[in-house]
Amino acid sequence: MAIGSLGAGSGLDLESLVSDMVSARRDTKVKLYENKLAGYEAELSALGSVGLAIDNFKTFVTTLNDDNLFSGRNAVIQQKEGEESLSITPDKTASTDAYSIQVNQLAKGSRLVSDITLFSSRDEIVTSSGGELTLTAGDDELVLDVKPDTTLSKLREQINSAGKDFGVSANLVDDGDGHMFFTITSTKTGVGNTLSIDSSNLTLDSAALGGFFPGLSVPLGGEAQDAIITVDGIRVRNDSNEFDKAVEGLTVNALNVSKEPIKVDISYNKETVENTIQGFVGSYNELISVFKQNTAKGSVLNGNSMIRNLSSSLASDLMSNHSSEGSPFTSIFDVGVEFLEDGTLSYDSEKFNSAVEEDFDGVASLFIGKNGLATSLDGLLDTYAGPRGMNSTLKDSVTKSIGSTEESLSDYEARMEKYEASLRSKFTNLDTQLANMNAQGSYLNSMLNQL
Repeated sequence: MAIGSLGAGSGLDLESLVSDMVSARRDTKVKLYENKLAGYEAELSALGSVGLAIDNFKTFVTTLNDDNLFSGRNAVIQQKEGEESLSITPDKTASTDAYSIQVNQLAKGSRLVSDITLFSSRDEIVTSSGGELTLTAGDDELVLDVKPDTTLSKLREQINSAGKDFGVSANLVDDGDGHMFFTITSTKTGVGNTLSIDSSNLTLDSAALGGFFPGLSVPLGGEAQDAIITVDGIRVRNDSNEFDKAVEGLTVNALNVSKEPIKVDISYNKETVENTIQGFVGSYNELISVFKQNTAKGSVLNGNSMIRNLSSSLASDLMSNHSSEGSPFTSIFDVGVEFLEDGTLSYDSEKFNSAVEEDFDGVASLFIGKNGLATSLDGLLDTYAGPRGMNSTLKDSVTKSIGSTEESLSDYEARMEKYEASLRSKFTNLDTQLANMNAQGSYLNSMLNQL
């Protein structure tokens, strides 16, 4: 409201009169706008809580609808921590069974070592004219172009640089007695992959090196070898420590030689499934709680059709028959989930474990697959959850209503300012006229008194 000296001329309280007239027209309407905005804001907040609960429940449903959840396997290996001899990774094709596995031998690469009399210094020139040096491990071959005047140290650097992808490395070992040992190690494992060196295309300065580098040889025990494991009494050989074909559905990694057979149990990934179902039950109960809180009598979403329809559809889906052919179970209530009188769910771990022992695949079929509950719920919730779901659409609508109402309120306030300005203009004229009349009256009184 503008502040002025309205009424100063007439002596009347015209300022209060203008204020009361504006307030009589403005306050009730503005209050209606403000109440409307408050209602929209409360509705938007409630829809936010509902949307969050729907999205959270949808997350558990989507996890439950993942085939990998029920096809996973656990491998329990009876070995002491810190003394592991093997690790096992099962896939969904692995049979739930028990195995006896022993690691008899680890796969390893090979190593070439120079003769004790061959070198005495890292600075010895291997070749003054240069040429080709060939390293071979099984079917793999590495050809090095050795430059003239290459020293033993430079040859080591060249092999290490070029041999990264080939899997070889060179080193120099000084025994302190005037002997320099040149070693080349290969990481390629398996019988038949022992490293060899060919210097027939390289002119060597040292007479001890000869045409086939006889000064470098594989010491006893330095040959490449296979890994060997025994599975249920059957001896299995492999050129690496990873056995991915020895047992169908299992990848066995040999880590250390074991003194005796190790018991291995392969079972369904029951614990993860159970945790997911418990999360599903908990998130559903939270969703129902949010629904009840925001649709109670007097609440902003009381009578909301979206929540009413979703609640009805969820309950109907939960109580439907989701059995598959040959399964002993017809609904999730056969595997430990129960409906309570208040509309929430409960979970019975004992009943779930009993059902899993009876028929794990039957339990899985209740949730996944064409007729599975999680599959059905996933499709249902797609309509309501996420940025394109019905809940977000309602929020967008309420947000637009807030913007429209704020704009209407702003326009009305502008009209009230014009109305007040018009009143002030009229009362200012009246005040001026009354002031003039008062002045004339005073003048006449003064003249009459003189007469």
